[in-house]
Amino acid sequence: MTVTTYRNIKKDVVFRYLNVEPITAVAAVHSVGTDRNCGFRAVSFDVYQDQAKWTTVKADMLKTYLKYKDTLFKVVDTDVVVQFEEQRMIKRLQSTKSPCLDDLHLWFSTFICPQLVADTYERPVIMYCYVENCLKTGEKRINYESQWYVPLINMQLADSSKPITLLLAFSHFYYVEFSHTPKGRMKKFNKPVLNMDHQRLRNDYPNLCNPTDYSVLF
Repeated sequence: MTVTTYRNIKKDVVFRYLNVEPITAVAAVHSVGTDRNCGFRAVSFDVYQDQAKWTTVKADMLKTYLKYKDTLFKVVDTDVVVQFEEQRMIKRLQSTKSPCLDDLHLWFSTFICPQLVADTYERPVIMYCYVENCLKTGEKRINYESQWYVPLINMQLADSSKPITLLLAFSHFYYVEFSHTPKGRMKKFNKPVLNMDHQRLRNDYPNLCNPTDYSVLF
C-alpha cells in the first residue's frame, strides 16, 4: 500500500480536518493504507518511517499492554467487563488480519491506544478527531476534538518535542507532520488539552508513574 502525502494547505481538503492554529505549523498530512489498520500504520510511519511495519507496532504495544494491563490500562468497570475488554485488546494487538474492514474491534481504539502508544515509545501523542454529522434539518454540524497523551512511565526530555501525531477523520487515520524552524524546533501552535485520565492514573498508580509529571512540559 502506498502513502499519499498532502502539503498544499490551501487546496488539500484534509487540512480542514485539523483544528490547528496557525495551520502553517503543519508541514504535511500523510494518508496511509486504508485496510482499517490505518491507526497502527500511521504510528508505524512515524516510529519506523515505514507504514508496512504496522504489525511490529502492534507487537511493541502488546508487550507494554501485557505488562500494565492490570494497572495503567485496566478498564474501570465490573470484573466481567474488565476481562472482556482485556481479551478484546489482546486480540486487537495480536491480529495481523488485513484488510479488517468487517471487524471494528480490531481497529485502533481512540479510547486506549493513544496512551498505550505514548508509553510504548516514550513519546507524547497528539490525537486529532474530525466528526461531521448531518442534522434532520439538513444542516451540517462539525466537531473538532484534540487531546495530548503524555507518557506516564518514562520519557527523555529531548522527546517531549517529538509528538506522534494522528488525525482521525471519516474512520481513517492520518499521520500529521509538523513544521520546524531552521534550528530544528517544532513551530508553535495551539496545544490540545491533556487527556482526562492522565491525573487519575498518576494518583491511582504513583509507584508505577514517573515522579516527574511530564505534562508540565506542555
